[in-house]
Amino acid sequence: MKTMRNELMIEDVEIPTWRIKRPHKKVRSGCTTCKRARVKCDERRPRCTRCHRKKLECNYFDRPRTSSSPPDIRALDNRRNSEYVSSESSRNPGGKDSPCTPSLRNLGGIRDTEVAKHYLTHTVQTFAGGAICENQSDMWRILIPAVALTCPVVRHGMLTLAAICWYYESSPDHSGEHCLEYLEAAEAHGKIFVKESRQKLQDFQEGLNTQDQDSLLACSRLLCVLGFAFFRTHRQNGTTLADPAAWTWLHLRRGVKTSYVAVVEAGRPVDEIFMKDMTPQFCSHQLIPGMGVGCKNPCFRYVQQSRRAFIDALRSALHRDWSSLGDQKTEDLGAAIDLLHQVTEQICSQQLQSLLRTICTWPTDIPRGFIDMLVGESPPALAVYAHWLMLMVLVEDLWWIDDMGRAGIRDIIAICSDADRNVRSLLVWPQQMLDVGRKSAGTVP
Repeated sequence: MKTMRNELMIEDVEIPTWRIKRPHKKVRSGCTTCKRARVKCDERRPRCTRCHRKKLECNYFDRPRTSSSPPDIRALDNRRNSEYVSSESSRNPGGKDSPCTPSLRNLGGIRDTEVAKHYLTHTVQTFAGGAICENQSDMWRILIPAVALTCPVVRHGMLTLAAICWYYESSPDHSGEHCLEYLEAAEAHGKIFVKESRQKLQDFQEGLNTQDQDSLLACSRLLCVLGFAFFRTHRQNGTTLADPAAWTWLHLRRGVKTSYVAVVEAGRPVDEIFMKDMTPQFCSHQLIPGMGVGCKNPCFRYVQQSRRAFIDALRSALHRDWSSLGDQKTEDLGAAIDLLHQVTEQICSQQLQSLLRTICTWPTDIPRGFIDMLVGESPPALAVYAHWLMLMVLVEDLWWIDDMGRAGIRDIIAICSDADRNVRSLLVWPQQMLDVGRKSAGTVP
């Protein structure tokens, strides 16, 4: 369980603050004088400030209120939910959510039912795109909603994911009138999910709740994807690879495998869908030739054509320049390069189940010592990482990944600007990858 505690690091998960211009609601109840002048009215009675200051006539046209006015749907929904929560509280004096009947609470500015509907009708579809084999989406389409029915923690994670997805896909500049509501829902559910997931994982590793393996695995998987999504927002807020928060996604990604191993070691049964998702190597007979890898994408062709050159250059630098770092660091760097070679060759062979899952085997399996070098901004480790980010450019059409590959490469080039010339020379391939992307704007893998 010690490994589980080291890898998950949920205490470092920070819910990002989204920056958005609040939509302006047009006021239609101002005085007639201000309306004619097309200026804002502060609606003071009996005379507004503008009319009083300019000594103008100030009249209001008050529309009659009729009993036939439609009720506020959201108010009715909140009232129904408050009545539900009250009735549940009478049956559950402790105030805690029952594991079988999670309370219906609308968090943020949009109803939970609307967010859940978006998850079921749209968000799950984003996990069955060109970079992800359709049968790999069963966990998101079937298992996560099923566990969410009986586990409030997973439900909060599912709604967080749906709200963030809704925000990023609502409009190109995220300026739609409902964007703020999506963000409010994501922040509200996200804070609860991260807090309660931390407690659930802590209970499991301390042996307090080893019967709840499905919700544990669901939480770790949700945290993994949310780690990528949160990192996207952190980048928009100015976070770079020089910030330790930029590596939270990496710990959460590795936590998926760690959680699965912990459940197996505890002797708990694992659902078949979780098994297929967590251990795709056991389903190698289902490999699908050329499934949406991006054969027509110039970035993919560049990786395919240059992979042998940059892998040979990395290995040459390992033996020629990095052996002075010490045996352990040299071994960790060598293991990361070997794994990068395996992943790249598998992608270029076009025989895989899921492009994204194949790419992500690298951060899942790299040595812990190599991760310490990355967080410590070691130029050799960053040079290797930059070549893995080239692969992430191939899946930038996924909303939770977006520009992670390109932004990371730019950060590494900036960080290594004063590094040894041999390290800088290794970044020529990632730099050229950026140039290929710029020349082919609009091309989606």
